[in-house]
Amino acid sequence: MILIISGIRAQDIEQLKSEREKSLKEIAIAEEMLQQTLSNRESQLQNLKLINRNVTQRERIIRGINNEIRQLNNQIRKNETTRTELEKEITRLKEEYSKIIYRTYLNRNAYHRAQFIFAAEDFNQAFKRMKHLEEYGKYRRQQGELIVQRTEELKVLLEKLETDKNQKSSLLSAENREVSKMYSERKQKDKLVKSLQSRERQLKKEINDKRLAYKRLESEIARIIAAASGTEFASSGMRMTPEMKILSNDFSQNQGGLPWPVERGVVTMGYGVQDHPVLRNAKIDNKGIEILTEPAAPVRAIFNGTVGAILTLPSGNRAVVIQHGEFFSVYQNLTEINVKEGDEVKVKQVIGKSYKPASGTNSEIHFEIWKYAKPMPVTLDPEKWLSR
Repeated sequence: MILIISGIRAQDIEQLKSEREKSLKEIAIAEEMLQQTLSNRESQLQNLKLINRNVTQRERIIRGINNEIRQLNNQIRKNETTRTELEKEITRLKEEYSKIIYRTYLNRNAYHRAQFIFAAEDFNQAFKRMKHLEEYGKYRRQQGELIVQRTEELKVLLEKLETDKNQKSSLLSAENREVSKMYSERKQKDKLVKSLQSRERQLKKEINDKRLAYKRLESEIARIIAAASGTEFASSGMRMTPEMKILSNDFSQNQGGLPWPVERGVVTMGYGVQDHPVLRNAKIDNKGIEILTEPAAPVRAIFNGTVGAILTLPSGNRAVVIQHGEFFSVYQNLTEINVKEGDEVKVKQVIGKSYKPASGTNSEIHFEIWKYAKPMPVTLDPEKWLSR
């Protein structure tokens, strides 16, 4: 039996396509936001973040396409080898079959077969000759069936090769489109960076102001978590009711599947230490993620929980802290808060709206996930917890 190689499993193909579609969807949202604010000078930094994100997503798409092409090339190469082997086997089988047919032709009538049997020296030899003729006839039929089978396998293989080559051609075209768009976006990025560098002093001041404001907020969130734990951090652990333990376990089991705090948005800055999009050598230690969304967009709870605190930020906007057992989600830069401290909230329940800048730019909310730990609570990467 000849094995037709299908190197890329169906689930691998679907996963690659799914990731590509999600990246393209996020790029489409970012491009829509860019079209609305591209001419607004106040939104230049936001636009730069969007373009940076698009470039990152296109790089991810290109890597995915290259991975798929690499697997396809490997699959095509193996199947080309299989095709050569099949063609050789079919040629050999046909040559053998033609010899069988020729010999059958020479002994084509019943007289010759009977003469061959009756010319035996004894009954045993006659029986063996009769069985030989039967086996020979059976072998001839099997050879014919094998030729048909191998020919059908070759047909299927050739169709598979044609499909793979067409798919590869389509992927190469898609890759070329993404590379072209990526280069265009990089030019846009360079232009924006050059424009924003003239505001270096202002940008540095904004970074310092945000850093100081966040330090105060971080201390306040840690205090809130300490109070919610019902114990000091240096003690044995967080005191939780049976209900809180269940909630905490449910939250943990939903890692990678939690809903996003806004229905439509683009992550413009990831978790952890990040380079500033404009200032060289400037780093931002981001404890959460920045999500750019439409002004006054509804902001939703990512899971069932209890409102632990509502804080006022230096900007005048609000932050909401929701407890989910030993986990806490934090939503910053909100207005029109719909909940109060102590309220029980459900997953996807609207807790407020993203702030609406007077300049007409898009809203940017800051989102964090915390977990109780000793001696101090820790932040987690939200993108690893939210659904992709």
